[in-house]
Amino acid sequence: MKNQVPGFCVFILCILSRTVLATVDPFYKACSVRETCGDGQTITFPFYIWEKPFCGYPGFEISCNSNGNPVLNLNNIDYIIYEISYNNQVVRVSNAAVSETNNSNASCIDLSSHRIQNLSLPEDRFALLSNQSELVLLYNCNSSLPGELLRYRNGICEDKNKTAGTVLALVSNDANLENASRECSGDQVVAPVDVYAGNGGGFGIGEVIKRGFLLKWTASNCSDCAESGGKCGFNGSTYHFKCFCPDRPHGLQCDPGKANGLITKVAVGNTAFNSSS
Repeated sequence: MKNQVPGFCVFILCILSRTVLATVDPFYKACSVRETCGDGQTITFPFYIWEKPFCGYPGFEISCNSNGNPVLNLNNIDYIIYEISYNNQVVRVSNAAVSETNNSNASCIDLSSHRIQNLSLPEDRFALLSNQSELVLLYNCNSSLPGELLRYRNGICEDKNKTAGTVLALVSNDANLENASRECSGDQVVAPVDVYAGNGGGFGIGEVIKRGFLLKWTASNCSDCAESGGKCGFNGSTYHFKCFCPDRPHGLQCDPGKANGLITKVAVGNTAFNSSS
């Protein structure tokens, strides 16, 4: 007879828990689902998969390529994301046109058919991390080059279609850059790379380009919301940051009591159940 009361309490708590579960905010539930393109990286605020814009911040939409990599589009150019540091708000990206079409086992990189373009960033969202280098790509260079410039075409595939001519690659602080420029009549592209700027030519151009570069992002601070048990997001109608909580969306963070209410009820239910058994 003495176990009937605890058993009745467990029954009531189960009903309450189900009621709470049924009324959890739908945005909170949607943004609580772990998103990934398949390479193991978690996609969360400020980034978001295209079908859940409310879980991210404007300008941080992610698509997934056929290889399971997250792809970020910056001013109509796709960049593969290879690493995201949410604590430091830094992301490593590489030009998708080159990274996706060049075999990692190939002895050279094709920069003629798949040209790298000058980087253009939405300055209110992304900025280049400091202490990186600039790789200068020179197109339509003479096929007959002075001996001191030959090393700058090492690792670059021959232009079989004859559309870009010989391509040279030098870091921007290379002493031979001016001389190399005189040998080339085509476009000059400057691409950021995460490599020590003191290197000059013959440094594994394919690996350097595929390694990519680092970007620092700027978005609403998510820490207060996350620490309060919420999921960071954005209201596209009001164009304001939102903290999605179990009870409802809040402006900056969840109400501690309501955010933890479900956890408390379940914990109490488990305690009651254990004491009755």
